[in-house]
Amino acid sequence: MLLNEVCIPGAMISQTWPQSRETQGATLQAIKTVLEQGFYEGIQTVEVPFAEERESIGVLVKKEKIPLTYCISRVLNENKCNLSDLDDNNRRRSCETVITCLSDAAQMGANTVTFVSGSAPPNEMLRVKALDRLTDSLSHICYAAQNFPDMKIGIEPLDVYAHKKGTLGFTQEGIKICKTIQELGMKVYLCLDTAHAYLNGEDPVEALQKAFEFVSEFHFCNCVTDQTHPLFGDRHIPFGKPGVLGEDEIAAILQRLLDIGFLSPGRRPMVLCEILKREQDDSLTLLEETGKTLSRSWERVAVGK
Repeated sequence: MLLNEVCIPGAMISQTWPQSRETQGATLQAIKTVLEQGFYEGIQTVEVPFAEERESIGVLVKKEKIPLTYCISRVLNENKCNLSDLDDNNRRRSCETVITCLSDAAQMGANTVTFVSGSAPPNEMLRVKALDRLTDSLSHICYAAQNFPDMKIGIEPLDVYAHKKGTLGFTQEGIKICKTIQELGMKVYLCLDTAHAYLNGEDPVEALQKAFEFVSEFHFCNCVTDQTHPLFGDRHIPFGKPGVLGEDEIAAILQRLLDIGFLSPGRRPMVLCEILKREQDDSLTLLEETGKTLSRSWERVAVGK
């Protein structure tokens, strides 16, 4: 069984070409490069601020029939938005920022729009209140997204106390929010990430198994969990030491995802590897090496046993 028979290997333009949004045409060219490379069958980008480029990407996405995730977390972070803010004025502004981006995502042919909750308040009691505010924000966003019936809304839980310190991080809290939105007749999805799971003290596969029906995509991301190490936290480092995720660990997770049915021909979820290009890196080399890592890990999976 081939990897792409049970999932959609996705390329993160946001990580491999992190400055692509700054130059008109750069994201489009990056997507073309990914498709020429041949391994990846899905794309994730951050926002593309140029309408003409978004339109061109949309034409390409439709022609090639590739799933595209439009991540607007950077838009929210850079504009000091917070969907879980206890300040209702800023929270409403944050919701409107997301809703405005939905049209841009649709123009690009995105089938999923993702973002993060925003920073957590300074204490646990307030964080619990902020989760309620986040649920309200998501209900407004999902209602607006009904204008784009082919589009999923996804939120990525972050680590709560370790590094990124997002309001939403623990899987059980994400499930509760998803169920609340579902009771309103809408749906929001979770984008689970190994780094955030580890930093929250969770096993990523157990977390996924609990949230199975609500998980739209899965990210392999390495992290350093040793608090004394200078790279502690979620810094999107290459696989291997000093992080906790190497090829052996990826292979073991892939096997477990296959065993529980998350990876299957009937589902084919998007699976992405998240490694941030450093100054000394070449984007194409990083893209190829990331694909090889995922392929080598899959070769170790005991398929059919």
